[in-house]
Amino acid sequence: MSNRNRPLVIAVAAVAVIAVAGGGLLAAARGPQSQSGAAAAPLTQAPTSTALPVTQRIDPAKLTAGQAPQVAYVRGRTVMGGIGKPITVPGTRSIDGVVRLWDETLTLQVDTTPKGTLVVQDSQGKVLREEAGIDSLVGSADGDAVAYGDGDLFAAVRQGGTVYYGKPGGYGDRLAQPKSYNLQVLSVSDKTVFFSSATTPGGTARLYRWNVGTKTATVVPKLTSPLAVSADGVLGASLPVFTDSGVCSALINLGTGLQLWKSCQYRLDKFSPGNAFVIGLPPNTGGPVGVERLDAVNPETGKPIRTWLTSVISRQLAEDDDHVLFQWYAEEDVRSNSAIVRCTVSTGECELATPLAKEPLLLGS
Repeated sequence: MSNRNRPLVIAVAAVAVIAVAGGGLLAAARGPQSQSGAAAAPLTQAPTSTALPVTQRIDPAKLTAGQAPQVAYVRGRTVMGGIGKPITVPGTRSIDGVVRLWDETLTLQVDTTPKGTLVVQDSQGKVLREEAGIDSLVGSADGDAVAYGDGDLFAAVRQGGTVYYGKPGGYGDRLAQPKSYNLQVLSVSDKTVFFSSATTPGGTARLYRWNVGTKTATVVPKLTSPLAVSADGVLGASLPVFTDSGVCSALINLGTGLQLWKSCQYRLDKFSPGNAFVIGLPPNTGGPVGVERLDAVNPETGKPIRTWLTSVISRQLAEDDDHVLFQWYAEEDVRSNSAIVRCTVSTGECELATPLAKEPLLLGS
């Protein structure tokens, strides 16, 4: 299981976990930017190039190799990408999440119980500490903060959870939520953490904002079943409609509580660092490994900027404000050929960010 490689964990009404998922050369003048240094593109400059059709089908096995991912990822049991040299993760537990925080590498590992453990390693790969019971992990867009949670997402529902916050060299801040159910961290930026939780077993999840250093979290009004929060904390994606046939997502201004738009064409997933686009997935749970479509959606209009079709997409994120990265599998089998693919929103072109291989693959948070 992985967030990652496992089904994405989403707290929704009466549902704690649902299974979700979630290539051409790059334009020479617009290579991918480092996640920690990406400039926030104004929404008025959202990519609109029509160099290629808005919708296109790609075969990553035929793509040209390009630059390695500028965010952390795992191939086999080696963490690469982002800042720092490759680090080997010891042990045999499944790696469910990865974040790099300056010289430290954090992995969320899951055993067969299933039970999550956070493992922190230094720049040389030495294990600094392990923390049992952790089941969600996110890093900030600038690589300067991390948040993780103990919310009982991997096991039977129990009451209570804790949100943790860390900066380079220190992980002392925490917030207990003794009355919560299915707590999950969603976003961290500077000293603000957003997380979701419900007040009853299997109940509808709400979005909470924790300003690190305070002793309480504030519920964000008019947003239920949260999916994602933008890096600047301005926009939130929610799941107001959930049925056996699919879902409808809504984009909310977290400051005003206004619903900017709703779409039953997408299940919104992650925002780009500067809100130039938001990733959309098909409005159903997909296959056992992932889905076959990914959209870069204009957050102002709810209309697709680009749509890519391929065999299996298992996890995805915005590398910067013009590039999408996703885990690709040749078949609905994690043992099949796989790679991380990079696609450019402004041109539609795609390339391989990692070579094809059959080793376990995980794109970071």
